[in-house]
Amino acid sequence: MNHSLTTLLGIAVLATASVLSAAEEIKGFAPVSVSSANYRTTERADLIRKASEKNQVNPVLAKTVPRSEPAYYIFLPGEVYSSDVTYEDLCKLLTPALASKGFVNASDDQGLIREPDRVQLVLRVHYGTRPWRRPTVRTEQLTWRDGMEPRPEGRGLHTLGGERLWDSRAGGNDEAISAARENQSSGSAYGKGGGRGSGGGGDSPAGGAGVAVMNTTGLGLASTTGYESTRDFHMIVVDAFDYAELKKEGKGTKRIWTTFVAAPKDPKQPFSDMATTLIRNATAFFGETSSGLQVYTDARAEVKIGEAVVVP
Repeated sequence: MNHSLTTLLGIAVLATASVLSAAEEIKGFAPVSVSSANYRTTERADLIRKASEKNQVNPVLAKTVPRSEPAYYIFLPGEVYSSDVTYEDLCKLLTPALASKGFVNASDDQGLIREPDRVQLVLRVHYGTRPWRRPTVRTEQLTWRDGMEPRPEGRGLHTLGGERLWDSRAGGNDEAISAARENQSSGSAYGKGGGRGSGGGGDSPAGGAGVAVMNTTGLGLASTTGYESTRDFHMIVVDAFDYAELKKEGKGTKRIWTTFVAAPKDPKQPFSDMATTLIRNATAFFGETSSGLQVYTDARAEVKIGEAVVVP
């Protein structure tokens, strides 16, 4: 197992803690979106189908149903982007929301884990503000090493010059993404020599052979009004891993579930203003699989300054 990950886990235990028909469908408050997948309880074919379903705009309020038995966890930091909220404060906001779903923080208020033998999960938290395109969970490349964007494996031309695979969810070069979509819709077979990933074939962002890409269908290149260009998002992403598996297998451990909640950044709105709104909308989906991107533009997306996290 990777030494740095082993050390991080040891310290934590011992001491600390698919398609909108028109743009007019997005009205009201800035859209808050939630995408979630439980990779252990959802068959892969069903997972891909649900992830590719039409966006659900202002769906009926999801009921928060707790687990039949509590699962104890510890937090570990993931990728932290620009934010005016500390990692510790965000964990404090997440704790009561997760508790409503039956996920119990094994750390006390001082950050000490009194009963380490009860720890079942490691919840890795990515958060902050960064450029992104389509805020959905992935259906492949699900190991610890594959943070917010997948990492290349093995050796080949696609691994040269970078540590990440091109992921159309993350966006970046919108012109390249548009070109890939056009080639895909026309049935072009370009670039099939080096691509990998579910449903992605070998389509590359710029038509070059040997470029590894992820999410070029379904989650990635499907036309989704409001999510076709790269822009700044406030986001919180929680990845759940089995604690025992992570200690044994290290960075190759596959996640159990992921919940991804996000909202486009308003130029005058800091992350702190949006944090409780994001968590409030994500709560019902922790540990669950959503059908399509859940998009909220009604009062559920309203930002209330100083609001405590209230479970639906």
